[in-house]
Amino acid sequence: MRVSIVSMLKGLVTISILVGLALATYFVYTKVPRILDELVQQKTTEDALSGQEVIVTVPKGASVSQVAAILQEKGVISSRLIFKVVAWIRGEQRNIKAGDYALKTGSDAGDVLDLLISGKTLMISLTVPEGYNMFQIADIFQQLGLMSRDEFLSLCRNKAFLKELAVDGDSLEGYLFPDTYFFRHSEKADGELIVRRMVQRFHQVYDKHVSSLVEQSGWSMGQVVTLASLVEKEATKSEHELVSAVFHNRLRNKMRLQSDPTVIYGIKPMGAKITRSDLDRKQPYNTYQIDGLPPGPIANPGRESLIAAVKPANVDYLYFVAKNDGTHQFSSSLAEHNRWVNLYQRQPRTEMPAAATIR
Repeated sequence: MRVSIVSMLKGLVTISILVGLALATYFVYTKVPRILDELVQQKTTEDALSGQEVIVTVPKGASVSQVAAILQEKGVISSRLIFKVVAWIRGEQRNIKAGDYALKTGSDAGDVLDLLISGKTLMISLTVPEGYNMFQIADIFQQLGLMSRDEFLSLCRNKAFLKELAVDGDSLEGYLFPDTYFFRHSEKADGELIVRRMVQRFHQVYDKHVSSLVEQSGWSMGQVVTLASLVEKEATKSEHELVSAVFHNRLRNKMRLQSDPTVIYGIKPMGAKITRSDLDRKQPYNTYQIDGLPPGPIANPGRESLIAAVKPANVDYLYFVAKNDGTHQFSSSLAEHNRWVNLYQRQPRTEMPAAATIR
């Protein structure tokens, strides 16, 4: 018995209809409730005042659905679905960039998407001036809420941490490279991460500009950084190589360095007035009382001071005195130095110690 073509077509149509109904039923019972749920879920937005600034973190590798869920949870958008549809229509589903963003509750989905694909993340800046010591940097960390002063100083003296960062010394003093650092808002609670970046930056600068010169001098990294810290605290304007030359010449002639900033390191704030009792105080960093370099850096030197420490000027100066105009007068003999001291400091020669630096 032959089956007519018409009968076959009718059978196929019937089967297609049944399959379609089955799919439609599945869609209605599984997808529609989810869509309706996304459309009506506005609890977060209702709870939050429109226009309030919130910090939103978009994780690396997050899907558009995950981002939409985060935005709705924070009250930035009212509907995950609308955000996803906007992203799909514009073809930007894969262009959202990870990071921290400052957004406002009750925002337009399109405006939010524009910001997220722009990558204009919220960044916090930390500026460390050249010549700051770790105590001063600890104050900055505390002021920015990165970590307490005591926590910072404890981390800087952590032996395991120092070893991990390839720092051969008792602390990170000298290796916290002065620069401006930017970090995400979500990284604010991780002060250790920021300290790592500072030390990594030091190694980058040292390896690029200093290491080849050190090989020629035979000095260790610790010696270079220590001398560079003295140069950083003493030199002004373009005097770094001249100041370095004075220290090198004094070391070569077995003369004490007699650098004023070493007198108060760890005892008084940098820049504090130095007294006769300070000069006479016996402490490991006081270069009026010890021979050679102090046991470690007294500050964190910048690139120019690091280079000058191993590349001093070719001069025979042994002394310098502040001229009160932001520069120094350099001398090769004590007699000449004292004449300049009397001129610029206006104090009797007998009151002035035979020092490399006179303030």
